[in-house]
Amino acid sequence: LFCDMKMKDEGAVGIQTSTMKSITVNQRTPSKWMLLSIAQSIIYLFGVPIICRKYWDALFGSLSNEVAEWLLTTATPITFYFAFTIAMLPIYWMQHPFFEQFKIQKNKTWPWLDKSECVRRDFWTLSFRSVKLTTVNLFILLPILVAAQIWLCKITGTENPSAFMTDDDHWPTLTKNFQDIFSICILHEFGFYMTHKMMHIYPALYKYHKVHHEYKMNTTLASQHNHPIDFVLSIGIPVLVAINIVKPHSSTLFQFTLWTMCANLDDHVGYSFPWSPVRWFPLSAATDEHEFHHSKNMGCYGSKLSIFNSLFGGSKHYCKYKGEQEGKSI
Repeated sequence: LFCDMKMKDEGAVGIQTSTMKSITVNQRTPSKWMLLSIAQSIIYLFGVPIICRKYWDALFGSLSNEVAEWLLTTATPITFYFAFTIAMLPIYWMQHPFFEQFKIQKNKTWPWLDKSECVRRDFWTLSFRSVKLTTVNLFILLPILVAAQIWLCKITGTENPSAFMTDDDHWPTLTKNFQDIFSICILHEFGFYMTHKMMHIYPALYKYHKVHHEYKMNTTLASQHNHPIDFVLSIGIPVLVAINIVKPHSSTLFQFTLWTMCANLDDHVGYSFPWSPVRWFPLSAATDEHEFHHSKNMGCYGSKLSIFNSLFGGSKHYCKYKGEQEGKSI
């Protein structure tokens, strides 16, 4: 399906060694774009709960908690994925200088524009494969995993009976909402870091994870380009475990899903947008960290945060690379 791995045409994608040599925007550098990032975060933290409460009963009031949770947990990531990807299509297509200044791998041509017919053909082959894998993962595996999680909670008596209640006694306060989102994010980040790292360490697991690394230059299609076993182990299980430990209100779960989908797609967007709402604060992982991970196939095992890369290893090669690119030693 792919060109010879030894081909040297610039811009080749697929299973080949990539050279990632461009210096990208530091998304935590104070700028006018950071103000936009902060504004989005404020709307996310304070505006979304208000909107949710207004429509929650109308959306879920007539449904059982089990059905409501299944619909919410499956429909939200699917809808967000397609909305984000569709929004990115004109940016990929236009190649406007304003957006291209934030492209991470500036030294490489986007593969669908490459002069080599082989590279272009491989890109479209890989893209169509991504569509198939995304369909399996989001439309088959995700609903099954969520249904299994709801069933296990029900038979063990660990479900949250007030998850969809909207009265003052059960709707989470802003403080409680923030605490639960923070707790889920930390737990999920730890779970993803550990499973992702194991996927790279153990050959028995890497044979499944290597499918995700067929992308050496990311687009949003890469975000769900996972072998089904990889999807279950490193994507599904860390999320479901974190949710079941915290047992948040459904509106908090909705917000966390928005957050983690935004971070996942931003990881694979191919641009280091300085207005990203998930990159501006301390301990957040930069977009180019995951691009580096795909390009070099090493380190940067975290998802949204850099904390566990710093604590348990995973940032060494990335920091060395950044230091070399900036002409100084790190």
